[in-house]
Amino acid sequence: MKYLIQTSSLISSALAILILYQLNFTSAVLAGAIAIYWIIIHITTIQKERNLLKEGNQYFIDSFENIRTPLTLVHTPLKIACNDICLENIRQELSLAIQNIDYLNVHLTRLMDLKQLFVNSERLDSSEYELGIFIKNRIDSLQTHAANNLVELNIKTDFSYASAWFDQSKISPVIDRFIKNAIDHTGQKKTITLLITSNSQNWQIKIADFENKKLVQCYKCKNWQLLKRKEELEYNFAKNIFCKKLIKLCNGKILINHSNRSITLKFPSKDSPESVSKHTAIQITSNPIEEKIDTLFGKDSQKRNSAKPVVVLADSNKEFRLYLEERLSKDFIVKSFGNGTDALECIKEEYPDLVICDIMLHGMYGNELSSRLKTSGETSVIPIILYGSRIDIGQRSKRESSLADIFLYMPFHIEDLKIEMNVLIKNNRFLRKSFLQKIFGKQFLEVEEEEILDEGNYDLINQVKEFILRNIDKENLTIDEIASELYMSRTAFFTKWKALTGEAPKYLIYRIRMEKARELLESGNYSVSVLPEMIGLKNLKNFRHKYKEYFGITPSESITKKQ
Repeated sequence: MKYLIQTSSLISSALAILILYQLNFTSAVLAGAIAIYWIIIHITTIQKERNLLKEGNQYFIDSFENIRTPLTLVHTPLKIACNDICLENIRQELSLAIQNIDYLNVHLTRLMDLKQLFVNSERLDSSEYELGIFIKNRIDSLQTHAANNLVELNIKTDFSYASAWFDQSKISPVIDRFIKNAIDHTGQKKTITLLITSNSQNWQIKIADFENKKLVQCYKCKNWQLLKRKEELEYNFAKNIFCKKLIKLCNGKILINHSNRSITLKFPSKDSPESVSKHTAIQITSNPIEEKIDTLFGKDSQKRNSAKPVVVLADSNKEFRLYLEERLSKDFIVKSFGNGTDALECIKEEYPDLVICDIMLHGMYGNELSSRLKTSGETSVIPIILYGSRIDIGQRSKRESSLADIFLYMPFHIEDLKIEMNVLIKNNRFLRKSFLQKIFGKQFLEVEEEEILDEGNYDLINQVKEFILRNIDKENLTIDEIASELYMSRTAFFTKWKALTGEAPKYLIYRIRMEKARELLESGNYSVSVLPEMIGLKNLKNFRHKYKEYFGITPSESITKKQ
């Protein structure tokens, strides 16, 4: 607006000077004032129309955003109704309805991306994507448009798996427009083959041997390129200002080679560092407290040799497994397997910080591997990320039974995966430390370093903890029984335990009873009245009193708080 007013002022001044040579001073000033007034009114009107159009677009996008909730409320019941009990003809009708709702959801997502483009129109928010899966996803979304035009879309790549950095919301409209132009200007019953290539500098989508000259008219050659005598010249979108702006923002190029009749959409493989928002790599500090926590939850013989977290990766697709291993190895120590059984043996032996596995796994499905780990007392605290394709009705039970901490849908980009990995590992380490402090007391982890490094103590603590949990329903569980289990005298056990933890063993029994009671209450599966007998406190009144004394709230409030 400011620049338009300045320009109008210059034009008006020039006009006034010209008029001075022809008219007297008063007439010239009057003519100049009228000209300035007309230009300002015209500019103001244009600005108002632009603001109105912008508000209209925003209202349009917000209205579609409001459709998402009722659309979900329709989509979910339909999926529930479309089950194995449903009659075949009804299932087919419901499946068609669900499929079209999925299409609507895709278009809503595009509109949400469009909203982000308006809000952050000059800024890139780049992430690392697996290129082949991303491009295939874009082409799949355009298959219906191609079928309606009686055109077949094929894709060829010169790589198995490759990564690239870009802003998905800004680059997707450019790719869609590029492919749609080819579809719209290809004869019926023809085939378009998209060749996807990638190297360390660039990746590109190439359409070779296009027949229709009208396709070139969708693009405009850059003026400075016309002076060059080259077979391949740089073009831009001719009739799409929006995509023209986006391709410039993404540092993309459209190259047309007239001699071999090929057209190429080209982008850099990596964005400039300032436009890329990366995660912060997690580092596990080596100190006596961390070593003690690792040993108590893992194995006595297991020692951490690096600040990088240890990750077990299981995927039967060798190429994708190697791709993930390469992308993750900078921040994590990755041990990969193509077989679920081999991965399970490694996890029990190595006790990693995290497990990542594909749901479709040889030897043992990923959901079964996850379930075995989560239902074993030895490995239940290890975080698990399960990934796979969009879950259909038949796979829901597998997902639920897996007990995995997170399920990622394909395609996912690597930065999202790394962030989820970091969050799970950090949370898990915090919860393990918190658990030990609650069970054994806050001073438990603050013992002398030379005592922490005594591996025999870890074995003792684990045996005591497991024995108490196995016998938690016994009201008269005594120190003598624990000492007998460890083949020690009562005095020797009491002395060693007091030296190790700084308190008497009876407090450990008390804490474990209380923590177990809270766990059972917050699960929502047990009432307050049945809890005392389950944790070895037969008297309900006594249980309520001790619970409130320990947690500061009543057992009933624990159930309410969880809900």
